[in-house]
Formats: sequence, C-alpha cells, structure tokens
Amino acid sequence: MVALERLDKLPAGRWARLLDDVRRCQLRRGAWYPVLSLGPDEAVLVVRHQSMIVPPAYLEIVRARPSKWTVVPRERYAVCPNCAERVALGTRPERMRCGRCSEMFEFELEHEYSAPHGT
Repeated sequence: MVALERLDKLPAGRWARLLDDVRRCQLRRGAWYPVLSLGPDEAVLVVRHQSMIVPPAYLEIVRARPSKWTVVPRERYAVCPNCAERVALGTRPERMRCGRCSEMFEFELEHEYSAPHGT
C-alpha cells in the first residue's frame, strides 16, 4: 500500500496569492498558496488540502515562500505568511507573532499588496 502525502505538505517551488483587485474568486485575499503546477492558462494551487485551478492572470506568483505578513488594506487585517491566520490590525507594529502558529514575522511594505495590478 502506498501512503499518499497531503497536498499541503508537498514541497512547493512557487507560491501564489490573489491579486488585490481581483474580487470573484474562492481564494482568501492576502493568503499565500503552494503552486503545484503552472501553465500559460492555468495554475494549480493547494487550497484547503485540495487542488484548485486558477487563471494565472488572477495571481501574484513568487519563487520563494513569503516570510512577511500581508496587510489587506481596505479591511485592515493582516495574514500570516506561515499559516494564513487573519488578524485584525489597528496600528501596524514592526513585527508580530502569530497567535495560531507562534511564528514571528515582519510586515510587507504598505504598498506591496495594495498597488493596482490591472487585472
């Protein structure tokens, strides 16, 4: 019998998050997802332990796992880069520990997630 690995435990060479100005998608804004495969017309992401196909035009894709909190500006919450926990945000500290995974991370620059992407 072959043991199957959970999708969220597979190593990811790329990570993706929803572009800030995309509204109609099942991805959580600000959360990073492992990329299983990437083609010109579709990206396959791990979302809630399952694979999901998303148009790459909806995504910001990076090669290394992010290590900074994402601030979602209009709702004023931050998203942990490790476990995707959402935390309400008032005044933004320089660094913050996640209450869920206990990891400590810095924050992205204010404009990194809120800049328009033209999608």
